[in-house]
Amino acid sequence: MSGYYFVIGILLLCALLVATRRKSSSGKSREYRAPRHGAFKEFVRENEKRDYRAFNGGDYWRARNVEYRNETVPFVDSQKMSGIDAALADDRHGVFGEAATSAIVARAAANDKRHHFILQNVYIPTRTGYTEIDTVLLHETGIFVFETKNISGEISGSMELERWTQVLNERYTHTLYNPIRQNQGHMGALLRQLRVRLENAIICSYVVFSDRCVMKNVPSRGEFGSFGNTWQVIHFGELQNVLGKALARRKSVISPRRLEEWYRALQQCVNVSESVKQAHRESVQKMHRN
Repeated sequence: MSGYYFVIGILLLCALLVATRRKSSSGKSREYRAPRHGAFKEFVRENEKRDYRAFNGGDYWRARNVEYRNETVPFVDSQKMSGIDAALADDRHGVFGEAATSAIVARAAANDKRHHFILQNVYIPTRTGYTEIDTVLLHETGIFVFETKNISGEISGSMELERWTQVLNERYTHTLYNPIRQNQGHMGALLRQLRVRLENAIICSYVVFSDRCVMKNVPSRGEFGSFGNTWQVIHFGELQNVLGKALARRKSVISPRRLEEWYRALQQCVNVSESVKQAHRESVQKMHRN
């Protein structure tokens, strides 16, 4: 009889040990190992391709909900220009236009009163040299990239065209690289410099034209990527109001500490040598000649 109870005791002890092991192991995190059947492998391949395509451009920049503007007269009458408008009109080399954009951005960001940094003339290294960004706003609500086009005449173009047209008069017609695509290139280079993946990027684009030009059926606004990312084509006179409203309706999602890290990382791209600036100017002139 004693042997019978001994066997029963051994069985109960084994059952208790098994239950205890299951209970203790359930609290541990296990690495999930998905079945490696054909359907799963195809799913992995498709997602890997999607991530790679997104990080390298691809469909990320594809515009959605595009709006257009078709003007008949300049935003500001050149005959009535004074003050900053008159200075912008006489800005042959575009330097004052870029400074004016930065000043307007600074004013809008200051009115918002949240943590931010502003950089002007940022030279980002690329595979073929450098690309220059006129103005960058690092803000708690995201990254804002500005391209200044302080030119006059009638401006026409589309999303698909590589080059837009500037008509000054019956005798003089000029072309310029699609500014929406141009700023997309700027944003891509900037994100690579900051080591931010496209699918995680909270970034917006602004192409700022002078008040004395006329936009003829030009794409003026659209969405891309995620997180409410937008691009806009506007006039100088609209910038402060448009940017102010954009900042006001966006939530803070980037910490001041991260903004400061980005700012320090980009400082080296502002304080570049004169040889870098000259090489960039020559590449831009070559691009315009082509």
